[in-house]
Amino acid sequence: MGLQDCLEIIWPKAKVHLDSGKDNERYLYRPYGRVDRTKLKTKLLQRCVEHGVTFHQTKAAEVEHADGSSTLTCSDGSQLHSALVLDCTGHARKLVTFDEKFDPGYQAAYGMMIEVESHPFELDTMLFMDWRDDHTKGRPEMRAANQKLPTFLYVMPFSKTKLFLEETSLVSRPPFAFQELKDRLQVRMEHLSIKVKSMTEEEYCLIPMGGVLPKFPQRTLGIGGTGGMVHPSTGKLPMFSQFAFLQVSAHVNDKVYANYMSHISGPFRQS
Repeated sequence: MGLQDCLEIIWPKAKVHLDSGKDNERYLYRPYGRVDRTKLKTKLLQRCVEHGVTFHQTKAAEVEHADGSSTLTCSDGSQLHSALVLDCTGHARKLVTFDEKFDPGYQAAYGMMIEVESHPFELDTMLFMDWRDDHTKGRPEMRAANQKLPTFLYVMPFSKTKLFLEETSLVSRPPFAFQELKDRLQVRMEHLSIKVKSMTEEEYCLIPMGGVLPKFPQRTLGIGGTGGMVHPSTGKLPMFSQFAFLQVSAHVNDKVYANYMSHISGPFRQS
């Protein structure tokens, strides 16, 4: 996809701890990277500009479909006409229609980027999931709560003194409380003898998991969260779904455009 330069750092492998002990340690021998969000956004915007994309700064209110074309009405009263409308509003589900109630579980996470005195993590390995609960020993209430609703540690080691750590509840309904995630992360760090010198980023993350798929067929195409593309057990938006959409769009673009131009009239029609 030509986005390799948008990765801030790449670890050659990742690790999972299913429980305490070497027998419960698993390595994932594939690269794991952290995206530089600023670089990625800048590059995607540059590509849009290079290909003549026009940006309209307003909020989408509703869409109507008729006679082979679609009309998007915006909150400022303006209207945009198109052959195909893509709904990328995430779990706000603004334009796509559904047959069933949206009642997902939620992945919740609290994380922070920190400078530390030292840490015990391997610099060439991203810690994807650490389900061990050794840190709750001597804390019966926390251990009981963790057994009922377990959370795991996620770690990106950037250097000997820089880390991103995150405590994550994989899925629960209702959402896991952020304060409890913070408390569990603090106890983990104490158990690992990690002393924080400074914090440069703090993250509160809440991702709807699973839920219902959009009504099918319909004229508005849901992309990403609103299209049900979030993985129901990890909360990730699989890259293969993004890649597949790019491939499909390349094939349908000419056909959609031709169909659109055959139906519209007035100032939007090309001579």
